[in-house]
Amino acid sequence: MNSPSHRSLIRSSYLAAIAGTVGGTVTAIVMLLIEAVRISIWGAAIGKGLATERPLAWCLGIGISVGLLIALTQRQRPKALLPELQETLDELRQPSGLSESHSKDQLLSGALALVGGGTVGPEALMTRLVAVACHRLWKGQDRKITAAALAGSLGLFGSPFVGGAALAGRRWQLLWRWLPGTIGGIAGFLAFDGLSSLGSGLHDIPYTWPLVSQDDLPTFLSALLAGIVGSFCGAGLNQWRQWLKNLELHRRFWWWPALTGAFLGIATWGLPLATSSGEQQIRPLMLGEWSLLPTVLIISGVIKLLLMGLCLETGWRGGQFFPAILASCAIGIGLHQLLPELGSIDSWCGGVVGGSLSVLLNSPLIGLILGISLLQGHGAGALLIGLLIGQLISPWRNPPQINY
Repeated sequence: MNSPSHRSLIRSSYLAAIAGTVGGTVTAIVMLLIEAVRISIWGAAIGKGLATERPLAWCLGIGISVGLLIALTQRQRPKALLPELQETLDELRQPSGLSESHSKDQLLSGALALVGGGTVGPEALMTRLVAVACHRLWKGQDRKITAAALAGSLGLFGSPFVGGAALAGRRWQLLWRWLPGTIGGIAGFLAFDGLSSLGSGLHDIPYTWPLVSQDDLPTFLSALLAGIVGSFCGAGLNQWRQWLKNLELHRRFWWWPALTGAFLGIATWGLPLATSSGEQQIRPLMLGEWSLLPTVLIISGVIKLLLMGLCLETGWRGGQFFPAILASCAIGIGLHQLLPELGSIDSWCGGVVGGSLSVLLNSPLIGLILGISLLQGHGAGALLIGLLIGQLISPWRNPPQINY
């Protein structure tokens, strides 16, 4: 009697696995191409997560040139802006499905933002690319397949469960919310991990957990302070984005992305930790290969958050995940160096990351999965404390937010 439903379940699982694998593979290949172009522009050191060796004139010229290309792509066309991840997911949840209006311009401007050193992550571009491809391939008839492919594309974060968690919206039916998302995410993670180590984070970095008998209270206090700092960083970024949104700079001045490119070029030369998405920077930062003063680390983290907000609201569209985590780690390491007797580098980084992600994403689940995936378990207890603190400062949360 139940055989038809069983066959349907098996078929859904099979299609989800295929779609997730395709989504992860496409994402990995495109990211490898983008990374190759980015290295050719900025130098081999960028590919290792280190500072570029290009002179100031080069950095300024690239930033302004890419910004001008983005401005020309989007000029007087608000729909040519690359949608953020949440906007793509919202479109898929609508009965009308995904809108392909200006999709080519959206994808082009998103790719330009990544190769040009924009302080944005790749997830907005990758999910949009996969969603548009699936929508055209299946003519929007099967949203379960599109959902699985999107989950697979999020395998770039080095976790098989980020995709399923990101797709867990209240308005979606349970079966095609969790089954395709989880299976597709696992398949996409396996495919992506075989082609790229982009989301490896702190893999193989030794842990620095202190002995509980000696440092239990200081570690807890450092995680508490770090969570507060991270939460206010996230809230400050939301306020900054809202203020920029109200100014409508991108709508009033079509050339503004070129000015943003100039800011990025100067920062790339003088404060390189503050630019780019940050996925390759996390590991050398934690290993001390940057050798920066604590004040410089903290300033770099804060400016990275400000540049991310400026990019997102002036045409350099992309994601928030990698830049927010890198900025949080920089701030956490700087605070640890200022207060070396209080806790460890893991507790400071985990706390700041947890606090900022909790506010920016407004979701403890996705913040927990992302934090654990990219920090590879470093400061997991502090991450939980930061997530909790972020949820407690709800009166300071302001849009724009990503609500999963």
